[in-house]
Amino acid sequence: MLWLKRARTHSSASNASADTLRHVPFGTVPTNPFSAPLGEIVHRLLIILLLAFFYAQSATAKTIFVTPSGGGPGYAADGSLAAEQTEAFSSATMRAVLPGDVVQLLVDTPGATATLYRERVVLSQKSNGERTPIVIRGLGARTRIVGKSIDQVRDCPMPEDVAERSCGDLYSFLSPPQKPDLLTALVAAPDSITAERSRSTRSRLAIPIGRSGRLADAACLDLDRVDSVVIEDLTFQDCWLTAIRAIGIRHIVFRRSLIIGGSYGLAARGQIDHPSDQVVVEDVTWVQDASGFDQTDLSREGPFRCRDGRATDLGCPGVMWRSIPWGVSHHGAYEHFNGALLGGTDLKGQIIFRRNRILAAFNGIRLKAASCDALPASELSPTACPYNANLWIYKNLFSYVRDNPVELEVWATKVHIFGNRIHNAHAWFSFDDMGGGPIFVYGNRGWFDDIPAVAWSPSAPGGAPCQRNPVALSTAAEEFDPRLDRRFDYLKARWLPVGVEQVEASGHVVWMDPLELACDASIAGRVIKLALPARGAAPETFRYATYAPIYVFNNSWYLRSPVTGIGAAANLRHWNNAILFCEPDTPGYNAGLCRATPDVFNAAECGREFIRSDDLGRYFGARGSIPFFDCFRWLPMNEQGQDIPSLRSAFDHDISSNGFPRAFEQLADFERHGRTADPGFRAPERGDFTLLEGAAAATTACLVSEIADGRLDCVDVPPGRSFAGAVAPDGRLYEAPNSSGFRAPD
Repeated sequence: MLWLKRARTHSSASNASADTLRHVPFGTVPTNPFSAPLGEIVHRLLIILLLAFFYAQSATAKTIFVTPSGGGPGYAADGSLAAEQTEAFSSATMRAVLPGDVVQLLVDTPGATATLYRERVVLSQKSNGERTPIVIRGLGARTRIVGKSIDQVRDCPMPEDVAERSCGDLYSFLSPPQKPDLLTALVAAPDSITAERSRSTRSRLAIPIGRSGRLADAACLDLDRVDSVVIEDLTFQDCWLTAIRAIGIRHIVFRRSLIIGGSYGLAARGQIDHPSDQVVVEDVTWVQDASGFDQTDLSREGPFRCRDGRATDLGCPGVMWRSIPWGVSHHGAYEHFNGALLGGTDLKGQIIFRRNRILAAFNGIRLKAASCDALPASELSPTACPYNANLWIYKNLFSYVRDNPVELEVWATKVHIFGNRIHNAHAWFSFDDMGGGPIFVYGNRGWFDDIPAVAWSPSAPGGAPCQRNPVALSTAAEEFDPRLDRRFDYLKARWLPVGVEQVEASGHVVWMDPLELACDASIAGRVIKLALPARGAAPETFRYATYAPIYVFNNSWYLRSPVTGIGAAANLRHWNNAILFCEPDTPGYNAGLCRATPDVFNAAECGREFIRSDDLGRYFGARGSIPFFDCFRWLPMNEQGQDIPSLRSAFDHDISSNGFPRAFEQLADFERHGRTADPGFRAPERGDFTLLEGAAAATTACLVSEIADGRLDCVDVPPGRSFAGAVAPDGRLYEAPNSSGFRAPD
């Protein structure tokens, strides 16, 4: 067992040296030590070096070899013997781990396909001033950490009728307790369904942070106030609600792993006394909804085999994409999908999210500055809200994402989103009710070949199309589906009655919105998600990126949806983007796939939640049938419904196959140099945005450049100096402006 032990105390030689050192009359050393005899100086230096040597020996890191139960031998991935004796992978073993140690998971049976690790493990309170990481390392697919199914976490079957069902209490959760008791609130006269939403309802981030009750063990690996940790080369399966839960973590790296299932891959939260910063998630594959995958050989690298026999690098649609209405997966019976590979509250930068594959998931990365939620919008600043700063989100693949590949809430600043591929996603970049800036979105490629919630693609069925069976309730003014339209309240460990979304602290019952639960809700999508203040919003409660603009430039899009809508452009700089709309004669065109959704525009319907919606419109380009903007107004407004001219946006030098809305031709800041042309993509329906010879996107008169202090401008340049879109004429991907602020971290 010597290989398990670290020399925690000095050897006898070390003690002897220390005794010798104590007897040296240091108090008599002259002010200038080199004035002492040379032999004495050499003697003292040797003693110091000897002590340093033995101290270094005592601090040498160890490797702890573990198997699920410990005691027996452990084997490497190739079946060779790695350790004759192992420890159990357990919280007890982790208590002895020190900074610098490596916890190596091994296979317990040679020749086994995988060794299953089923025990929840906690690593807690490991301070490390020198930031030497603790490393938890697996053997890839051979070491599989298995958690609980969502039904086991709830341990509370859904009732067959429409009534509430309670299965216990839970006293600790990320969100504050909601009072009064749900049953007391429901006794009151039922409220009619309203489209209005409280701020707390729509901004909640259901990260499982509970330390007692049912959420106490809703994580496979729990990290609590650890200063530096690396987690790598592991496979997580059915870790609901999260594979890794990190509270008050400093310097966490999660890499080269596969996650199958789970609401979150990494759920992290900072604390006032122990802030979370320096978070890295890289080279991780997350298959959240695996129902469309053949899991027999599911690997991190792919290609992925679907249940219908197809092999693809883009993943497979499952029930969340094909069969479940958006609202049901957002806040209904399938709310456990409403997570992200990285979900965080109050995380300080630097945050790096790169080279990940997010497949068949609800969100990709979702970060919220929760501690700033109560601040007036005018008081937000990097000093008042030091969260979500210095974000680097790049070179990821997002495929079959039901909601947002990137979602930033409350506040974010100095965010770089570039080099990503987005295939079949809903609202790609969500900055709704987000203050801060600058945000830089550049060099991304996005395309589609499918529609969610309908039986669209025979080559990627992914399950039965969405269907609903609503029934009338005595307590509600609308009909709800008892199988889909109900939430599990983790705070109270109970199923809410059908149709109830939340009970606020005041006792007010918030009913679900049937329009959000419809199968055809939220299937149109958009590239940039921005919004407007909700009805009844108090002054200074809605946030825009007022600190610096949102820059969107040199991206390539193949779209069946608008660029933005259900809101207004707010402090947006949109330059040099190459956009191809799916119209007749474009690659992959199909009338059903590429039609405008909904067929009939209704401003009151699309903006029903906003402070006012009387001037929201659908704006087509100069040609074509897909709107450039939908449910849209040009200027943002405040909570009183008044325009905010100071946050006007600028669109210019973009290429659009459908052209641009004529309604904005007189605006000085809208597409004075925009071009109506096919950008010239080689095969956009397959995600190939390289340019054909003579492509319109091969040249543009604008070069996006830094002018001062991180601010960008669209600078006029001669022909041949710049191009539109994410891919240069020679096939190179777009490179960021030549500035130190755009150099991605190592």
